[in-house]
Amino acid sequence: MKKVLSIAMIAPVMLAFAGCSPVSNGGANPPDTPDTPPEKPPVVEYERVNYTNPLKILKQDGTEYFVTTADPDIILGDDGYFYMYPTNCQCEMGSKGMMFDRGPIFKSSNMTEWTWCGSVFDGHPDEGNWGHKEAGVWAPSVVKIGDKYNYYYSLSAWGDDNPGIGVAVGDSPTGPWTHYGKVLDQNMSGVRNGIDPKVLIDDDTVYMVWGSFFGIACIQLTDDGIEPFYNGSELKNHVTYIIADNTSGGMDIDINYEGSYIIKKDGYYYFFGSQGTCLDGMNSTYNVKVGRSESLFGPYVDGQGKVLAEESNGDLVVGPSETVAGVGHNAVIQDLAGDWWLVYHGFYGPGENSGERSLFIDKLLWDETTGMPYVKDRVASTTEQTGPKVYKK
Repeated sequence: MKKVLSIAMIAPVMLAFAGCSPVSNGGANPPDTPDTPPEKPPVVEYERVNYTNPLKILKQDGTEYFVTTADPDIILGDDGYFYMYPTNCQCEMGSKGMMFDRGPIFKSSNMTEWTWCGSVFDGHPDEGNWGHKEAGVWAPSVVKIGDKYNYYYSLSAWGDDNPGIGVAVGDSPTGPWTHYGKVLDQNMSGVRNGIDPKVLIDDDTVYMVWGSFFGIACIQLTDDGIEPFYNGSELKNHVTYIIADNTSGGMDIDINYEGSYIIKKDGYYYFFGSQGTCLDGMNSTYNVKVGRSESLFGPYVDGQGKVLAEESNGDLVVGPSETVAGVGHNAVIQDLAGDWWLVYHGFYGPGENSGERSLFIDKLLWDETTGMPYVKDRVASTTEQTGPKVYKK
């Protein structure tokens, strides 16, 4: 049975307050009123905080420290805070101190300073063990479906011949989490290197987009997002490649994509994907390109009308520079002013941790001619910038 939920896209919420006035009685004295005036509604305040990339990761006591923050996803919670979910990493897990966290969650009021606030797998040590014995929890995707938060993750090891996608469901951005295990794996779907999920809702239907350097696939999920809508022997027949694998069976990291992210804006679906080498430190060529389509299922074309995954098509959003290399695997989020921001990882050359991936954010601009998004100068910023518009805490 397919569970049916009322599904809504997350958007900033403005509260409207209605006041009541005494009914006119033809000029007679108004009815008695309390000596104490009614309580005024709370005032919602906003702010922008200046920041400099790479972004700050803070311990519980507020001191800054380094955390490898690869493949970040980010959402705005109903409480007005932002939550960031990266690949498994070593971090300060509250009172437990420095530990390896398979599913870390970081929290921020301004999108520029982040502190660990929870874990998807803490207290569930065996829930991510349904795949390869050496598999890591990589590249999460988090989406609110109804009143629940679904956390999707890649479970894979290097050279894994059957990686998969798992899911846990929480009552809030920090849980508590109910683990449902495997959604699908490579053997079930036929999608090679089937990692890097991005789950989204379009026309009240839940879809998962995933894949890494062998085409980008898409399937429909059940209304609660816990399993494929078509399962068993039907599953492979309902996999749609929204970006084809055009490499004749071989991996070409400069043509195909991974790290998919899709937004919808002004009637177009914008596909963001990463290409290039991603784990070679300052020699990494990783970059983000974009294409758009009038349909979720493509075809996605660049600003010149060329189809993505044919040759090295796509409009560059952000690429490597002499200072920051390996930029990619992004998320995209709107602030409270409606501006779009690219959240991604990269190697910061001048830093003492230049061999590890740091967290970056830059505002997306929109090309007046092509309509395609990009960050200023198409490289990561490293000077002070004006941050997103957020709720003042």
